[in-house]
Amino acid sequence: MRHTPSSHWVIALLALLIVGCSGSAPDATPIDTTPAETFTLKEATVADIHAAFAGKQVTEDGKPLTCLKLGEMYIDRIAALDDTPQGIFAINAVQALNPQWRNQAKALDAAYAEKGLTGPLHCVPVLLKDLYDTKDAPTTASSLSLAGSVPPDDATSVAGLRKAGALILGKAAMTEFAYFTQSYNSANGRIATPYDTTRDAGGSSGGTAAAIAANFAAVGTGSDTCASIRLPPSNSSVVGVRASVGLVSQDGLVPLSHTQDVGGPITRTVRDAALMLDAMASVDSADPATLDAERKQPPTYTAYLKADGLKGKRIGILRTYGGTAAFGGDAEVNALVDQAAADMAAKGAEIVDPVDLPEFETVSVIVQEFADHLDEYLASFEAAREDTVDVFTAPGVHPVIRTIIGASLAARDTSSAEYQQALAKRDAMRAYVESEMDRLKLDALIYPPVTQPALPTGVPQGSNCAFSATTSMPSIVVPAGFTNGDLPVGVEIFGRKWDESTLFTIAYAYEQATQHRRPPALAGEAAAP
Repeated sequence: MRHTPSSHWVIALLALLIVGCSGSAPDATPIDTTPAETFTLKEATVADIHAAFAGKQVTEDGKPLTCLKLGEMYIDRIAALDDTPQGIFAINAVQALNPQWRNQAKALDAAYAEKGLTGPLHCVPVLLKDLYDTKDAPTTASSLSLAGSVPPDDATSVAGLRKAGALILGKAAMTEFAYFTQSYNSANGRIATPYDTTRDAGGSSGGTAAAIAANFAAVGTGSDTCASIRLPPSNSSVVGVRASVGLVSQDGLVPLSHTQDVGGPITRTVRDAALMLDAMASVDSADPATLDAERKQPPTYTAYLKADGLKGKRIGILRTYGGTAAFGGDAEVNALVDQAAADMAAKGAEIVDPVDLPEFETVSVIVQEFADHLDEYLASFEAAREDTVDVFTAPGVHPVIRTIIGASLAARDTSSAEYQQALAKRDAMRAYVESEMDRLKLDALIYPPVTQPALPTGVPQGSNCAFSATTSMPSIVVPAGFTNGDLPVGVEIFGRKWDESTLFTIAYAYEQATQHRRPPALAGEAAAP
């Protein structure tokens, strides 16, 4: 009997039905029909982004996430919210978008299609503080005096981020030339914390902290000379890492003081900060501080992220250093940091309270170094200005910053005996603090990074920035909660030089136990990604 093609299909179908009814069908891999979750931009971590690229999450149109689409989502959010008044004022956190971001995103998508993730930060959109050199976009330190100034190459740390696969989305606004602890500049005005735009974001990395808090990028970079990567994160409920001076190269960063400057990550989670620091930190012949024989950098700081990391840690509460009270007059700030200590104790830490360091002396060399170091930077390429005097006399510099620059020009003093004595005193302060930590068998110290919550622009905010800045020792700021007025406050975790690993262990365990981070509620958010 001959069967037509159509009869073959009928017989085959009958056979399948008979086998299915008899229960003797061959084994088969079931098809997973569970719908993938929708990717949510708000509060997205590096892990969330990579899960979406792998198809475990999809965009609202049901398609896998691409680097180009992700960049567009962040750009749309910035356009919808950054300049939109949040009550009275706008946040004003983003200085400029990278004109090459779209080409970079397409290249990352092509690389992903060929071989998967290009690195641990594959297509993670980054906003760089506008003092990080980029070869494809201006670096202006948020000053009109440097408008259009494009360096010939990336900062060493930016090159590290690109190598890890990061997408350089743009530049975050900052305090002009990083020279104050409040966030205003001649290029785009003042920067507000997104939690209350009548209040200042804090300087000098205020734009980065505010942008990351408002979900304008996945992660960001800051720099710290005395407060700048700790005060702004405290004001905006994000994580800031001031690394040991010398862990992250200063090559390609517009300087304030090479002795005190250090770049580092500003993120929404401790894990993302560890991934960022992995990429940013490196030994670099262009920065002698990175060649220190004591320098330590593990293969990855993520190896030290342990949920039970507080067990057995001995942590001191720094109450005074020299004649300075680490806890100021704001009862809510003090209570939140004391509660952080109690939360750490509940997770197995031994708390030593109080710790007082009466012989500590604050030493800053910013005023002596700024003009000389900025001169060196401006002479390293065809910058928009020849030197610091040219900046000082340029039109448009913010009047407060101009006054401070003038004071630095008058006080430049890097060849004097007094300057050398100041450097020696800083080394002595590090030795003193570490010897006291050794005597007390402490793994870390904690204290408030700020002595008040965010204040209106023009009212300087109290901080404990000088403690870490004097010693060049590292610290991490992690969200510690909110005041009754819903203003964020952080806790600063301070450790020995080159021992960022221990700080990450403590910070991560505390973060996981408390989960204080929460995003701001923004006007117009319903229309944004």
